[in-house]
Amino acid sequence: MAIKLRLVLLAAALIPQAITYGMAFGSPLAADKYFGQIQAASAAGALLLALTSPGLVLEWMVGRPLREMARFCAQLKQGSYQERLPLFNEARDGDGEDGLTALMRDMNWMARQIDIREKGLRKAVDDLAESRRLIAEKNENLTLVNRELAAIHASLEERTRELEQSCRQMQVMAMTDPLTAIANRRCFFEALKGRSADLACNRLCCPTSLLILDIDRFKTVNDTYGHAAGDRVLQEIAVIIGENTREGDTAARIGGEEYALLLPGASSRQAGDVACRIRTAVAGHTFVLPDDQQISVTVSIGICTFSQFACLERDKLYSFADQALYHAKRSGRNGISVYDPEARSLSMIDCA
Repeated sequence: MAIKLRLVLLAAALIPQAITYGMAFGSPLAADKYFGQIQAASAAGALLLALTSPGLVLEWMVGRPLREMARFCAQLKQGSYQERLPLFNEARDGDGEDGLTALMRDMNWMARQIDIREKGLRKAVDDLAESRRLIAEKNENLTLVNRELAAIHASLEERTRELEQSCRQMQVMAMTDPLTAIANRRCFFEALKGRSADLACNRLCCPTSLLILDIDRFKTVNDTYGHAAGDRVLQEIAVIIGENTREGDTAARIGGEEYALLLPGASSRQAGDVACRIRTAVAGHTFVLPDDQQISVTVSIGICTFSQFACLERDKLYSFADQALYHAKRSGRNGISVYDPEARSLSMIDCA
């Protein structure tokens, strides 16, 4: 490009020299030595101008813009996207411009786009950091809430266990005689009802025996020795009854001095053996009262056995055993009476 520019400038400078020389050729002016010197100086000046001007022109047209672009690129490398290359009219569309100016305009556009994207990216990074901060804060709050919920859950579990234990204790208390610590009247009749329901549902043909016991002349013990002595007698007789029961039997205090013993699966003979052991144990037991006095008491026992115990017969079983008890009472006490539901008869049995 520099060579072409030199040729153009040389031609532009020599053409006027050639025209002047042609016009002065053959005239007295051509023979003038000063005219020749002027022509030679003009030719030398034209040649010097042709040799030096291209560098200056190129420096003005290309060098300066290139240095501006180099500086601009250095700014971009350092992350400064606000810098712009100087242009005469930045708002024009660039039609008819030379390549360097168009390139500079494109570089300015590129810087603006990078700046916009950089700002958008920074905003996105800041938003992400803020989101992470909020998430961390919420996670911390959730952790605290979870700890509180875990503590509440543990407390509720503990409270539930306490309530369940209290409920079981209340159920036991509701079914237990507080003085003798054996089953009470309600528990006994629940067991009698359950026994009849089991046999009815399973269609079993198993015998069931019921013993009803009453302490003879118990009012005399209370009147003579006091209610504390009567309570001691009631408690110790409950222990004697318990010592003569099997697993699955139900011993209960169903009245003031009246007890019942339900013997599932026991025949009439087996029930009689149990009754004899209880009567003998009570009669041979010495009851030591709170004031260290010693007394003896006896019991009367009524027995009834159903060989096939149906649901509708549980009331009859209790009624027949109660009748046998009063028969033993009327027969002199300290005895055992048996009600035969088939023969509808009462009889005393001998334990000897």
